[in-house]
Amino acid sequence: MSEGVITGIAALLFTSLLVRVLPVVYNFKFPEGLVKWMETILPSAVFLNFIAYIFLQEMRVSAVAALVSLGLTAIMAYLNLGGLFMGVLGGCMSYYLLTTS
Repeated sequence: MSEGVITGIAALLFTSLLVRVLPVVYNFKFPEGLVKWMETILPSAVFLNFIAYIFLQEMRVSAVAALVSLGLTAIMAYLNLGGLFMGVLGGCMSYYLLTTS
């Protein structure tokens, strides 16, 4: 694994521990400002990390298929067609069909 992949995995692990495990183990509440910040920043950060890790890895296999599938997923998300599940399914199916045919 490359250093970037290890860093991404470590960041996701730290984030998961911070927001899921730590509040259960220690009975405390985060300050309200920190909660608002995490609710705003973390979803985007996780999505960008997935893009960097998954998309860039798949670009090595087939750049056209990766660009088409990411574009289709982005368009479906922007137009809110079918929700998150259908957007991801559309991207996965288009990538699969483009790389296997």
